[in-house]
Amino acid sequence: MVESRVVCTKCNSVREHLEILCRKCRSPFVIEVGGSYDDKIRRNFPYVSKFIFEPARYTPISELDKNLLVKEEYLHPTLSYKDRGMNVLFSFLKGKEVISNDIRVSEDSSGNAGASFAFFSNIAGIKSTVYVSSTANRNKLEQIRKYGANITEIAGNRKDVENAAINSGMMYLGHQYWPEFSDGFRSISYEINEQMERIPDSIYIPFSTGTLFTGIYMGFRHLLASGRIEKIPKLIAVLPERAAGMHNFILGKENRPEKSIADALTGMVPIRAEFLKNVIIEYGETLTVTEEEIISARKELLGKGFDVEYSSAVSYAGYKKIHEGRCLLILTGHGIKNTA
Repeated sequence: MVESRVVCTKCNSVREHLEILCRKCRSPFVIEVGGSYDDKIRRNFPYVSKFIFEPARYTPISELDKNLLVKEEYLHPTLSYKDRGMNVLFSFLKGKEVISNDIRVSEDSSGNAGASFAFFSNIAGIKSTVYVSSTANRNKLEQIRKYGANITEIAGNRKDVENAAINSGMMYLGHQYWPEFSDGFRSISYEINEQMERIPDSIYIPFSTGTLFTGIYMGFRHLLASGRIEKIPKLIAVLPERAAGMHNFILGKENRPEKSIADALTGMVPIRAEFLKNVIIEYGETLTVTEEEIISARKELLGKGFDVEYSSAVSYAGYKKIHEGRCLLILTGHGIKNTA
């Protein structure tokens, strides 16, 4: 039987209620899973009583070249992998009766998370507001509006947008903070294990705040502990040079993120940076790519039949710089999300 507990990434304290930061040291949480892996993927999320959305199928894994495959994570309802995390978060909160029709919720997002947040707020029947930067991608803002959420634009940096959402007076469901969101990405690892004859040697993951990376790692960790795999694949976090917060943190360099064509990748130092640093040093590495490499990678993917946004194409740009063995790219968002 699968069991789970919510623990602090710094002091290992167990979450007492539904706080998003540890009461002892103010650090963020992760969800640790114990017990043997269940072949019915949904049962590996024991804290969710019922999912409010049931996807019809797994996202496909397709061959791009010899020894190179891609997992098409943009084939979700809002055309972004973020739907996995939002589905788990909203299903958990709905099951616990934390959210209801008379509650208003807020989120801060550069676009994809905001769209997914708006979509699942709509499914859950609650009113939502997404706080965005005044320079946010207009295509993604239109998608957020389409799902019925209000949008509040903030002039300032990414932290200013976050603070506005936190201090909105609504229930804050910031995807960075809630461990149930990042935990939703464990299912990617489970699907990879089920869909492939053997797991890849390396997986290239677009990296921003680290929620996707965290979930994929925790999924493989659970599979390893359950004896389903022999080792965790090398997990390569790929970031734009202009927005390389985690890369700079590991190297001890000053971080001054600039706007990248890969607009979904903010370049902030993640709130789980210390936890992620330890994971990356043991199981993978960070890799940065230039704007020109990202543009070229997206164009090449399009020519091979994969229409992805620039923020997805960073994984292929990273692969083209360094690769060895059988590799898998995580393609995170559809190309329709880009404005050019």
